Amino acid sequence: MKKIVPHAMALFALVLLCAAGTAHSAGVDMQEGEWEILSETSMRMGTMSMPAMTSKVTHCLTHDNPVPSSEKEKDCKVMDRKVVGNKVSWRVVCPKGEGEGEITYHGTTYKGFLKMKMVEGGETMTMDMKLSGRHLGPCPRGQKSGPTGETAKQMAAAEQAIAQGKQQQAEQAAIAKNTEAFMKRAVVPAEEQGACAQKGCTRTPECEKKIGELNLKPGDYEITIEQASRIGTSYTPVKTERKTVYLDEENPVPTALSCGRSASVKWGKERITWTETPGGGESKGGIPRMLSEVIPSAHAVTGVTQGGVSYHGNSFDGAMTNTMDLGGGMQSLNVTSFNGRRVGDGKPPRGLGFSPPAPQKRLLDNPARKLKGLFGY
Repeated sequence: MKKIVPHAMALFALVLLCAAGTAHSAGVDMQEGEWEILSETSMRMGTMSMPAMTSKVTHCLTHDNPVPSSEKEKDCKVMDRKVVGNKVSWRVVCPKGEGEGEITYHGTTYKGFLKMKMVEGGETMTMDMKLSGRHLGPCPRGQKSGPTGETAKQMAAAEQAIAQGKQQQAEQAAIAKNTEAFMKRAVVPAEEQGACAQKGCTRTPECEKKIGELNLKPGDYEITIEQASRIGTSYTPVKTERKTVYLDEENPVPTALSCGRSASVKWGKERITWTETPGGGESKGGIPRMLSEVIPSAHAVTGVTQGGVSYHGNSFDGAMTNTMDLGGGMQSLNVTSFNGRRVGDGKPPRGLGFSPPAPQKRLLDNPARKLKGLFGY
């Protein structure tokens, strides 16, 4: 409710001033000039309510110009105005709500009410306003109608708040559209037929023997990573990162893809896919050889975290998603899309996550060859 109130109050200021000017007609017993308008507002949203708030504004009212307006007030329109004696009634229609009001005049005073129902952020808010007014005297020199003094400043601030709110909504809508399109493109590949099952993304001897060589040429790869998230109905912008990493057959999955040791992996010649379930969510991964092969699996992304890589000798591509249950019926979805191309031979780094390169490993596994090399024959 706290997120809705500032915008609602800004709109309320516009409606109140518009209503104040609407409640006049040449046949009504009303003294022209500057008026002080008092209001007491109660707000409710579902089972929540706010303490009554009071406000005071000043406004110039005339018979010749009974409905003050400006381009910035055009979002809310006053309709069905009726005048019966000294009583004026009307309806207010806004893009996100509507209401009705009534004022009875007695020369230099009036009493009335305004009721509004609005929808902000999917929540319905009702506002009940008790109105009263009194004539203060002539309008400021040179002014015939419209807000005066501090009210004019507050009115300008309210209009600015609404304009800023609309701009933020437009920006968020653009981000949501772009991110949603990105998430639809980032398709997680299906597992390769006949792939070998193992734990973790470092190939086991069993899978090496069963599958043979992976379609990946060792070397430095320049990779591009795009990432974005959706939390409930809110989206983050798509972020792009580029880096260069060394990949070989022993360590073919970039560490940025978070294929952990506990992941259930399917290892094939052209494709590695994995599934992991870290408390509260499920993660899956893979890299497809051809994107057209995995388009039908796009619907499987919903509600899970998926990842995988497809290898093409000197390049690879793939996607990874992660869905988490945040409780209260809210889910978060994080999507990562990536591709890489070989840019050089490079050198395998030493340290965590990398095994010795294959040629060195084979040399150590053959004592006779090692001895021949040491003695020069």
